[in-house]
Amino acid sequence: MIGESGAPESELAEFIRRFRGNRNALIGGSIVGLVVIVALLARHLAPYDFADTNLALVWMEPDGDHLLGTDSLGRDILSRILSGASISLGVAGAVLAITLVLGAGLGMLAGYLGGWVDTVVMRAADIISAFPELIFAIMLAAVLGPGVATVILALAAVWWPGVSRLARSLVLGLRQEQFIEAAIVSGTRRRRIILRHFLPNILAPLLVRASIGVGFIITAEATLSFLGLGVQEPLPSWGGMIRDGLSVLRTDPSLAISTSAVLGVTIIGFNLLGDGLRDLLDPRIRDR
Repeated sequence: MIGESGAPESELAEFIRRFRGNRNALIGGSIVGLVVIVALLARHLAPYDFADTNLALVWMEPDGDHLLGTDSLGRDILSRILSGASISLGVAGAVLAITLVLGAGLGMLAGYLGGWVDTVVMRAADIISAFPELIFAIMLAAVLGPGVATVILALAAVWWPGVSRLARSLVLGLRQEQFIEAAIVSGTRRRRIILRHFLPNILAPLLVRASIGVGFIITAEATLSFLGLGVQEPLPSWGGMIRDGLSVLRTDPSLAISTSAVLGVTIIGFNLLGDGLRDLLDPRIRDR
């Protein structure tokens, strides 16, 4: 690609230029970037500690000291929303790390080795995929008991089959390529073929899948917390805060409405970013 100055444009510069020109990617990236910054700086941005209680200020309406009011224990809602961003993104990051390593690894092995490895991995994925993802996560969380670790394990368990199937299909499409056959004929080790030849060529679709999946993971984490199976008090969780606010929605709507709005905007941001990255990284769509 030639830039405006006539000099060849680097791949990074070309990607940035196209990213800026993609409305979904730009809007989604801006929202996600803002949420990530808030999550990283939550302790510094929050006006109060998320666990500070003051029973004299129970269900206080928004004012200059508490911009979004207080909850049933007199805790500042804004501070808990900001701190909840750290927990939600932390859970999403942990789930993504586990599923990308486990799912992509198993999928590449299944697609490359075939045989009994392919059969075992795909049948395990079929069994888990036979259940609705959220229902299966709720079942696992109920068995394991509530907590952050439970949320991460439950969501990773239901999300890896999709990543594994995607990685397998991509590897199957690459197996017949000449550079793969040349690597096999030259005696290159299987691990090197997988890491040096397969992985770089399937990384872009996996990243798109991951960015879109963050929205599902955050929603599922909020749902588990809403049901009392996820993050437990005193740690703030957007799902738990929405649950607490629903019981007083008519008299004190600030907690449920403000938390739901933040959760909704965050999910929309990740979905828009995922759609934009798909358009930018998928050559079938990009070259139209």
